[in-house]
Amino acid sequence: MVKSIATFLITSVLCTSVVAQEQQARDYARAAAIAASKAQGSKQQVILEEPARSYFEWGAIMNEKAEVVSVRKGSVAATMTLQVGDVIQHINQQPVDPQNLDKALTTLASLEHNQAFSVGVLRQQQALELKGVARATVIPGWRLEVNNTLEEGSHTGLMTTKSNEKACGRISVFFTPPVTADLYPAFINTIDGDNVRIKNPSFKLALNKYQIGIHELIDEPSLRRGGGSAPEKVLELTIEPNKTYHIAAKFIRDKRYQRFNDGYWEPVVWKVTDQTCQLD
Repeated sequence: MVKSIATFLITSVLCTSVVAQEQQARDYARAAAIAASKAQGSKQQVILEEPARSYFEWGAIMNEKAEVVSVRKGSVAATMTLQVGDVIQHINQQPVDPQNLDKALTTLASLEHNQAFSVGVLRQQQALELKGVARATVIPGWRLEVNNTLEEGSHTGLMTTKSNEKACGRISVFFTPPVTADLYPAFINTIDGDNVRIKNPSFKLALNKYQIGIHELIDEPSLRRGGGSAPEKVLELTIEPNKTYHIAAKFIRDKRYQRFNDGYWEPVVWKVTDQTCQLD
């Protein structure tokens, strides 16, 4: 009979809900180990894994006039005493333009865990300065190895260990690439098949190889697209410690008419910078 020994590694993180997250991950691993053993019983080893990720969500929603229309209870915005009806004037002294709210959202999303920041609001004609501390939401990374051997009896075991390795790198679409080099903005849609499109311009990732799903945001007069949303393109990337990989959409000008197979562009890393990175 097939005996499956599952080794499950959870990336160690610091956040208020880490215990619940790790328990949920363990429960998933048990189910995955059984399923993998049944489905892949002829294989000696089956590996399932998901990367560690973190992001900051403020907890407030603004309309097109930069007016707050919703504040989620228990969020960072709520602890800052932000109120419905407040009009956002600036974030960290950077003016908020109602015509370009994406820039304000990008500023918020780029805040690091435990980073202090301020938001200027107009409340009933009174200018107020609200202060807060960014609190990251952490999704622990995990790796499941199911080793199948032919032995008497049937048993599924699970061993859980924590890694003290917190080294990481970043992928980012925060900075605008140089259009003069036919490089245009893009957004990160998936990481290893997981949908991560949450208005977040950067992600911390554990050291590993990833499949990054990218959508282009090419604003080029000579390009005429058909209706509907173009499919993502995948960029394979190996994350090294303390590196930030800046991603863009490369416009291939001489293929601008190849819209049927999206041959007019490709995802690229246009710049790599050094930036200290540790998983929270």
